[in-house]
Amino acid sequence: MRAKLGTVECTVANLCTTGAMLRSRVEVPTGRDVPLLLELATHPLSARVRVVRCESIEVGLPGKAVWRRKDYAIGVTFLDRSSELTAALRNVTTELTGIEHTEPRVLVLGKDDEVSRLLEQTLVGSDYMPRILTHPRYAISTVKRIGAKAVIVNLELDPEFSARSVFDTLRADPATARLPIIICARQAWLQSTHRTYISDKRLRLLLVPFTPEELVMTLDRALDENS
Repeated sequence: MRAKLGTVECTVANLCTTGAMLRSRVEVPTGRDVPLLLELATHPLSARVRVVRCESIEVGLPGKAVWRRKDYAIGVTFLDRSSELTAALRNVTTELTGIEHTEPRVLVLGKDDEVSRLLEQTLVGSDYMPRILTHPRYAISTVKRIGAKAVIVNLELDPEFSARSVFDTLRADPATARLPIIICARQAWLQSTHRTYISDKRLRLLLVPFTPEELVMTLDRALDENS
């Protein structure tokens, strides 16, 4: 489950009627009273909370990836103890049986190579749920089926720009017209026509090779600006 603590984007690690444990990439000072917005599937739930704990934790990626990034475990208590809020929280904690399974879904479209494997490993370790797809033909239907929040494309940009049809299709369909699209490309592939097209179609460029930090930062920023 996603949440927003003031202006800080978080994920919910645990939730009860008296407080919550959150995870964020941003440190939050303890002792602060701030609004908390829980982004439920049916409706948002807001409450006033107090930050009582903020500790750094190290998160390792699965597989052979060696990058480790710092997250923060944030504990909050609800200041509003009204019966209405308590009842709403009780319903949420009863109905939600898989908080960890509500991460934003991201479609990774491209070749089965080292770049796609790094994309998958990094996304899994960064609270995203990637879906790998190697055939562009099924991109639109897959986005609709899984409810993807973004698309990351790992296709070679040749001089003829044969991948252009993929991006044209994604931008032409209402389901993906405004969806954040990130292109992974090598500097040597890029020509002025590529850069002009990327700008005109509101695509984001992530140069290969990239670090996991750069990928997560690019994706986080794209989702924040698209919300």
